Amino acid sequence: MSVYKFRVLVEAKDIIFKDIEIKSNQTFEDLHEMIVAAFGFDNSQMASFYVSNDQWEKGQEIALFDMNMGEDQLEILVMEKTAINTQINCIGAHLLYSYDFLNMTNFFIELIEIIVKETAEFYPRVVHSQGEFTPSIPEDSALSEEEMADQLLKNAGFDEEGDDDDMFEGFDDFDNFENYDESGNY
Repeated sequence: MSVYKFRVLVEAKDIIFKDIEIKSNQTFEDLHEMIVAAFGFDNSQMASFYVSNDQWEKGQEIALFDMNMGEDQLEILVMEKTAINTQINCIGAHLLYSYDFLNMTNFFIELIEIIVKETAEFYPRVVHSQGEFTPSIPEDSALSEEEMADQLLKNAGFDEEGDDDDMFEGFDDFDNFENYDESGNY
């Protein structure tokens, strides 16, 4: 059995990385879950891998879910159905990994070693770690869904009841609707 050792470097001020071993025939979803756990994320956000070249340019996407809306574009592979060795198979191969598309955290991944193992051990696993990483938590994440909705409405100019005062000026209730004409006059 072949085991891949990936160096997973998080984009940050300091050098922070994890070396992760995973069986070559495991899926990108297995690698995704290991990265999320190793770096302390809560696995509640979207993510994608991208096969990359030596200049770290994005190539083939391997997404958590198929979000392709039937548009004519490069086929998007799905993590759960894509074995790692179908996309990566030589030392020095690169992947980009993006987690949480709103608060983007990027990772640079390189295949640093291919190991042939005779024994069946549990994979994936972190075999080396350097530096401490604390995922950033958005300020609004402590708000409940209702509080977030209220904040979004308020930011959009609506008052606390969700009404835009200027938009419906002179319109108290549906009894006034019969007096409303197409020009917006009562």
